[in-house]
Amino acid sequence: MINSILNKVHGPLGEDDFLEPLSILLLDHKNESRFNLLGQFSTHQAILNQLKNRSKLYQFVNNRNLPKASNPIIVSGLPRSGTTFLFDLLHCDPSLRGPLTWEIFQMMPITNNKLNKTKKVFKTKLKLSLIKALMPNLMNMHSMSAYLPEECQQIMSIDFKSISWAYNAKAPKYEAYLKTCDYTSAILWHSRFLQALETVQKPKNWLLKDPCHIQHIPELLKFYPKAKFIFIHRDPVDAIPSISNLTSHIRLPFTKKVNKKEIGNSALSFWGNAVHKFLADRALLNKQQYIDIDFSNFIHNPIESIQTIYGHFGLQLSKASLININQYLDDQSLKKKYKHEYVMNDFDLNATKINEIFSKYISQFNLI
Repeated sequence: MINSILNKVHGPLGEDDFLEPLSILLLDHKNESRFNLLGQFSTHQAILNQLKNRSKLYQFVNNRNLPKASNPIIVSGLPRSGTTFLFDLLHCDPSLRGPLTWEIFQMMPITNNKLNKTKKVFKTKLKLSLIKALMPNLMNMHSMSAYLPEECQQIMSIDFKSISWAYNAKAPKYEAYLKTCDYTSAILWHSRFLQALETVQKPKNWLLKDPCHIQHIPELLKFYPKAKFIFIHRDPVDAIPSISNLTSHIRLPFTKKVNKKEIGNSALSFWGNAVHKFLADRALLNKQQYIDIDFSNFIHNPIESIQTIYGHFGLQLSKASLININQYLDDQSLKKKYKHEYVMNDFDLNATKINEIFSKYISQFNLI
């Protein structure tokens, strides 16, 4: 099964760490995912495209003696905890460089040519339009734009260690693998992509974001030992049903049947495991290297939270950046708000069940 798709890629793929997760993913696709025709075609193309990107990126970095990637500032926390909102606000500071959606969606070749950039942006906008057509409510639940930064799981998908592969279809063995596997190879490819982007523009600090990074701290420190982390904390009773609902919307166009109860229990298990790792691994960070932000405080007063973050890390928040941030907040307030509605019980979830899994996390960060 795996050889049939690998034979379509002409060029070296680098280290063979990706073979195990890709094999597990393909077996889940065969036995568990229940794709419809659109799901079969689009997922096959997505896998093939990422293999081609991997090959091109490997040849790009392998032929150059590239410096290490700049130190990142990493936003993370449970999904649906305001990480994207904070990510986009921090992106208003031009001194922080986030990998943009068009750079990730049209990963290779790396370009600094204006015409090629225009083509990539155009293709990205077309893809986002297609996503919006297939999943009309998705953009309201998770904002995306060609010129906004995108999260790291889309980058790490070229090593096939990314929860993004499990969002569009049921993949139980693959999700189980992600809970315990070593992400070192995925972060290696992540760093290679940043190194490649730096041949066009090398920032003082990268701005990165991914909820999954709460379970990748040891691997991230191998490549980014001076990384700074911003952890946002939201009550899991709100976060877990929300990511379950988002997942159900993503799966709907691609599978024959969406099983909400399976989605809810998988989300509870996956993110419960991630938080368990996070509580242990954060001890690897010194106190100057991370900051904890309360979701409710952040939503009610985002400017105050951002000023606290800058103060903690000794960063300079310029007047121009503050103006940009306030303008972004004003623009967001003018947009029609989408009410994210769902019934928790549809996903076989309830407060007691969630609190039991996340009791230590809830207690440590006073999330009740």
